[in-house]
Amino acid sequence: MQNVSIKKASELSQAVKSAVEQLLGRSIAPDEEISVAAVPPQRVPPSEGREAVARNLEAFLNRRADKVTGVSEEQIEAAINEALDDVRHDRV
Repeated sequence: MQNVSIKKASELSQAVKSAVEQLLGRSIAPDEEISVAAVPPQRVPPSEGREAVARNLEAFLNRRADKVTGVSEEQIEAAINEALDDVRHDRV
């Protein structure tokens, strides 16, 4: 099974040439070589950095959630609306 193909632009059918030009965003000259390679997807495990960021974010959000335990939904909405009103009045 072939994974790489290299052809002169002059050897390409008009449809293939048009597709290549569309992909490149420019015209190709007849003497240019066109290379196409098909490679399987790479399975890269998430880096430890990403996992650490996710853990830190989850811990941060849990700390924020702990601070509103026992506060009703209406009180939270009222506080948010009050803060938004304050910010909007500062812009004027």
